[in-house]
Amino acid sequence: MSKIKKIILKKISPFVGNLLDSLLLTNFSRRGLDHYHNYHQNDYKFNKENICLIHVPRSGGGTLRTYLEKEKNFIVFHNGAQHYPVSLLCDPQKFKYVTILRNPIKRTISHFYMLKEMKTKVASFGFSHWLINDKLSKNLFCQYLSGHVFETVDERIYNIALSNLKNFHYVIDFENYESDLKNLFNKLNLKVDNNIKNYSHKISINYPEENEKFEILSKKYNYWDIKLYNEFLELKKK
Repeated sequence: MSKIKKIILKKISPFVGNLLDSLLLTNFSRRGLDHYHNYHQNDYKFNKENICLIHVPRSGGGTLRTYLEKEKNFIVFHNGAQHYPVSLLCDPQKFKYVTILRNPIKRTISHFYMLKEMKTKVASFGFSHWLINDKLSKNLFCQYLSGHVFETVDERIYNIALSNLKNFHYVIDFENYESDLKNLFNKLNLKVDNNIKNYSHKISINYPEENEKFEILSKKYNYWDIKLYNEFLELKKK
């Protein structure tokens, strides 16, 4: 990427995007930055002996990524990006993926708080406006696990996500995070101290009085993610 293009994506596009976002309640200000950071790419390749982390925002991937990136033989990051979906070029039946699944309702609310803390324009208009106008606010697990990011999730995409999930090398349950994390490290023969340190971004703002309303809205807009998460919980019991 040329120096001029980097300046345009990192500096100019967020400024112009913020102006458009203020008028149209969009998320254009993030798109240039996401492209700059290589986020949401679904056409990368990696070797079959490596393991690729699918890090859905606000699911605990920051901590896992910090530990795994110390072991270069076990993890692949596409151009240093943190958030990207399953590659359409690397089928989970043939390639090794790991991920973390979190209750979609809680993940979505946490995602909103993070964007609000980052002063993302569309989030500043409120939770419901963000859900309506930002495609990444809805059914993001299905988008990432299917590889079809920015598409409206339907039964077809849900089934792709579920099929891929069943073929993942390892899936961590956010509700059983530390124990599952240690099990993964044992499976990978990684030597890690017993005390797992949290490296995820901590959100400083919170509005508990709004959470009940947010939970209702989040549930309405994340039907397919909730279905996927419930299926995952059932698979764990088998």
